[in-house]
Amino acid sequence: MASLKWNQFKCFSLLWLSYCSTYFLRKPLGVIKTVLGSELQLSMNQLGWLDTALILPYAAIQIGFPGLSDKYGARPILVACLVGGGMSSYLSSLAPSFNLLAASLIFTGCFLAPCWPASSKLLSSWFQDSRLNSVFGLINTATYTGGLGGTALATALLQYSGWRSVFLPPAVLSVVVALTLFVFLKTPDQLEIVVPGKENRKPPVIVSAAGSQTSLNSGSQRSLASLLRIPAVKELSVTMFCLKFVRYLMYMWLPLYLVETLKYSTFQAGMFSTMFDVGGIVGSPLLGLALDKLCPKNPLKGVTAALLTGTLSLGLFIMTARWGFIANGLCLFVSGAANCGPDSILAGSVSTEAGERGGRGEGAGVTSLVNGLGNLGGMVEGPLVGLVWGQAGWAGVLAGALAMTGIATLSCYRAHSTTQATRLNLPTLA
Repeated sequence: MASLKWNQFKCFSLLWLSYCSTYFLRKPLGVIKTVLGSELQLSMNQLGWLDTALILPYAAIQIGFPGLSDKYGARPILVACLVGGGMSSYLSSLAPSFNLLAASLIFTGCFLAPCWPASSKLLSSWFQDSRLNSVFGLINTATYTGGLGGTALATALLQYSGWRSVFLPPAVLSVVVALTLFVFLKTPDQLEIVVPGKENRKPPVIVSAAGSQTSLNSGSQRSLASLLRIPAVKELSVTMFCLKFVRYLMYMWLPLYLVETLKYSTFQAGMFSTMFDVGGIVGSPLLGLALDKLCPKNPLKGVTAALLTGTLSLGLFIMTARWGFIANGLCLFVSGAANCGPDSILAGSVSTEAGERGGRGEGAGVTSLVNGLGNLGGMVEGPLVGLVWGQAGWAGVLAGALAMTGIATLSCYRAHSTTQATRLNLPTLA
């Protein structure tokens, strides 16, 4: 038992560090937008398309190749992608034009795509099912710690060394973390350790009349269409789409909004925008612990309540934006907690459980699909914000963000209803 606990701690720590490092790679873009337009003579629309250059391949890989970690192993996929992501991110600092900067961001997005599904598969293999919501809530602090740290580091480097300096330190961190994982991270099977409290993950075997045996998750069962037919997967994907749209909007545009509309300095805007990340750091573990304690069999009910809180807090931020630092900080903190907290639950423990339920053995595939379809929200966010800003200004952009959080809340409630009906073997509501 002591060996199990030590390996669980080691696995959690290494995966926390690895996923934290991925956000050091992706956050600089939002910070350098405050100067990138003038430095490279880019329009507002071009700045929006840079978001798409990063997020489109991220979503495309997760949707088009959801089973990479299931097929090739989560550990080698994670190590290779961290190395590739670090190298391609560094190339961004050398880009002399919009086209080359966009190309380097495309490669970065491709390498980052498999990291979360691989991390989810590794993490879920080490912990009993009854603790997964808490564990995924805690691991999700890596996302927002990395976001906060990446924003703060990029803001400081931008202030003192220029925008091209913001990419090298995250790139080095990513490669060092990858080498650490390669040496120290192992799976339960490799160490021949049995984790208690795990459901039977072996797929059922169908015996034909002729006596041949076929695994339930073989062949076409791993297709995109079959994954979408799993109950609640479509609803989870819509919820994640809306949440990712709002999150990337806050990551990529909030500093610019604070500078242009609320007249913050560039340094103030970069640092103050981290309040959204701070909310995520606090909200993720608290939500995971609350779900395991209050509704362990029905986590989507608690997630729906959290999303409703986030919708209300974002509305308050819009109404009180000119009230000053305290009002802005409080609203951004609550919005970050409510928006970011459910992320690893919906695209982690809940989607993994949906993919593994009934012995499907497709936890990483469903996680990848849900996260990938969700990231389409981040993909369309960039050009759509640029378009809406041109037609309706920041008021239109913020109204769109509020509408998206409302849709996420309704879709999550629908996923809750679908899951409950499936468990009770009842028809779902039309």
